[in-house]
Amino acid sequence: MESLCQLPAAPNTLALSRGLANGRRNLALQARMNNGSAGFSHGKQTVSIQSRSKRCAGIALKATQSPQVELTKEVQLPTLPAKVEEKNERWETLVKEIKEIFRSMNDGETNASAYDTAWVARIPSTEEPSRPHFPQTVDWILKNQLEDGSWGEPTYYLVFDRLICTLSCVLALKTWNVAEDQIEKGLDYLRNHVDEIETASESLITSGFEVAFPSMLNEAKTLGIDLPYDRPSIQKIVQFREKKMSRIPVQVMHSVHTTLLYTLEALQEVVQWDKILKLQSADGSFLSSASSTAAVYMKTGDKKCLEFLQSVLDRFGDNLPCQYPIDLFERIWAVDTIARLGIDHLFKKEIIETLDYVYKYAGKQGVSWGRDNTVPDVDDTCMALRLMRLYGYPVSSDLIEFFRDDDGNFICFPGQTHRGVSDMFNLYRFSQVAFPGEKILKEAESFVETYLKDCVKNNNVDDKWSCKKALGKEVARGLEYPWRRSFPRLDAREYLEHYGDSDVWLAKTIYLIYNVTNPKYLQLAKLEFNRLQAIYKKETNSIADWWNSYGLEAASLSPEQLHFAIASTLSEPEFATSRIAYTKFNSIENVLVDLFYKHESTEDLKLLCQAVEEWNPSLALSLPAQLKTTFNVLYETLNELAGEASKVQGKDVFPYFHELRKKQMEVYMKLRETKLGGQSVENSLKEYIDLGKSELGVAVRLLPSVFLMGERLKDLDLLCLNEKSRLQDQLSEFLRLYIDVQMHNNSRVPDGNNAVALSMKESNCTAEEALCHVEAKMEAAFDELVHESLKPSLVPRSCRRLMFEHARITQFFLHDDFTSPAHMQKIAEAMQRFYTPVPVGSA
Repeated sequence: MESLCQLPAAPNTLALSRGLANGRRNLALQARMNNGSAGFSHGKQTVSIQSRSKRCAGIALKATQSPQVELTKEVQLPTLPAKVEEKNERWETLVKEIKEIFRSMNDGETNASAYDTAWVARIPSTEEPSRPHFPQTVDWILKNQLEDGSWGEPTYYLVFDRLICTLSCVLALKTWNVAEDQIEKGLDYLRNHVDEIETASESLITSGFEVAFPSMLNEAKTLGIDLPYDRPSIQKIVQFREKKMSRIPVQVMHSVHTTLLYTLEALQEVVQWDKILKLQSADGSFLSSASSTAAVYMKTGDKKCLEFLQSVLDRFGDNLPCQYPIDLFERIWAVDTIARLGIDHLFKKEIIETLDYVYKYAGKQGVSWGRDNTVPDVDDTCMALRLMRLYGYPVSSDLIEFFRDDDGNFICFPGQTHRGVSDMFNLYRFSQVAFPGEKILKEAESFVETYLKDCVKNNNVDDKWSCKKALGKEVARGLEYPWRRSFPRLDAREYLEHYGDSDVWLAKTIYLIYNVTNPKYLQLAKLEFNRLQAIYKKETNSIADWWNSYGLEAASLSPEQLHFAIASTLSEPEFATSRIAYTKFNSIENVLVDLFYKHESTEDLKLLCQAVEEWNPSLALSLPAQLKTTFNVLYETLNELAGEASKVQGKDVFPYFHELRKKQMEVYMKLRETKLGGQSVENSLKEYIDLGKSELGVAVRLLPSVFLMGERLKDLDLLCLNEKSRLQDQLSEFLRLYIDVQMHNNSRVPDGNNAVALSMKESNCTAEEALCHVEAKMEAAFDELVHESLKPSLVPRSCRRLMFEHARITQFFLHDDFTSPAHMQKIAEAMQRFYTPVPVGSA
């Protein structure tokens, strides 16, 4: 078969011909398949290599690494409940139902707003002004008063929601002089509960409450309705409204689109109705608000306003939501929800179709909750931009410049001063996927990270825009494990507990988005977590059998830890073979690094290199036991995985694998001779980084696994992934600098041979200044890595993704004081969580 790319000829003249190497490799593969032994002819010598199972018969099968983890032949992981199968009927049903949810998304599935419905109920008929134009809305009010006399969202109690909805409904019924008993029950509720606003969290106040509620109180007072207007709680909020009204920029309000358009019903004394019509949205609404649009209609008689309200009622029958359409909001949050729950890989087609829609309607200044909205917000904008960037859409971070205040800090809407936790958290999440040169995202990250840490520290996590089950815990985890060094499957495991399938959002009233807060997502996520866990358990046991069969001791990280890491990041079922290859190649590489550093005899290592160069088992026979075993595991594993990769690629990939192996052995040997052979070399920082990049062996650790990801690679793909590519170069540079920074921070710098030490020497600066310089270079390399991984490219995304996941894995294991018992315990606890099935419950 033709090789995938042109490889340089082997430099050693003793190397066997490719045909002989291929023949021997095929015999070795056949021997393993037969579980017997095979003879290989090498010159006049015949060598018998026992099969793995026979050779293992007399070997104690045990390998250890750190004190935290011991790997036995059969890794003991928690057993899944018997009822949880790889693919059960409930799993299949949920997948179909969620696919249908995405396919049927239109303008948004949401709940009724008593406040907005009541405003529309006030509209008089165009034919008979003494009657309501939409009598069905009055009927809805009559049917939906709650037992305590209030109106509002029945599933969640929030005093601001209940007060504003109740007063709005009372005024609507009073408009038509109907249902006196129900009016009185509503008034009783207001009298008995209005003081609750004194003790309620200010962070949970509904949007515009401080303006709209006092405005309606004034209206009620004019109508002679008996309410305790002099009560301190009411006086306080009335005074607050007066202050706010005095600061409204009336000229701006009538000239540009602002959030003031959302609450025009509460600003009637300052609105110039003829001018405000110029700011009407394309669908006839004012920022998708039924109440605001109703107020404009009753003042102007504008037909487009009435047509908008009619269209919403045609959709919902007898009630109206607090904002509609919410087509962009629904789609963005639905995609984010299933991604955070770890089930997005089941809905790839649906996600792309959904994001295509969002991309189509994203505005020049950002993204809002509805396609016709003229005022974007930082929450929707950052969520949309982050998701689209993660899925390869070309988007710019320049849009968030629109959300800076006069001090250069970030807010949700232009002109606002109060920040929410959730909107700032989504800005933080977007800042994690910064590309090179995106200064604004770096500035945003610095600002919101400080803001969010302060919120968590002071337990000030009540949000302006939502009431969520565990927002504080979500934010705390996001800060501790930012996207750049997080493990998605571990994040999903935590989000299974943080996700609230009955969470609510806050606008003028409480609203729900049924396609975002949906119990079906949670049910499927639990089933899928356990299903994937069963797959990972089989892989881990297979790797344990492989590792223990050779009797090697793990260096630094055990195969179990490595598999846990790659399964936590490259988690989809179809990547099982690639995960196993990653684990095996990295386990072998860690052993080789340790050998070249610690083994006493340089001559033994040279012979090992020659055996690899010629791919000749006979040369390894005279090596010490540990080196001989290392060659055997390397030889058999590379042959086996090259054979599997060749089937995937439809070409012989062994020459490529072998060449990677030879090159890396040469690197190790050269390092051995210079570092441990008494040679002293003075390197510049750049030279040190370049040498350090080759020492890491990124190519041999990762590229063989790339061949097993299911994509057939072309020569161009390999050029974009090899050691000369920008992707691998930036990964290697980041890893080299990250390791050095961590070593410096933990006072583990050998003989000053470290990027920080060299930077101090070159620049004649302090350790702190040198550390900042190296960290800046490290961050720049990581930004490049993110860009290369996520940008639109002809190279398969999955292949580029493996490079990025390797960076995540390194950071996970080396973060903080990586040698401390506390860090080791954190890793052990993470693995325990990863391998513990989640309770499925009623799913």
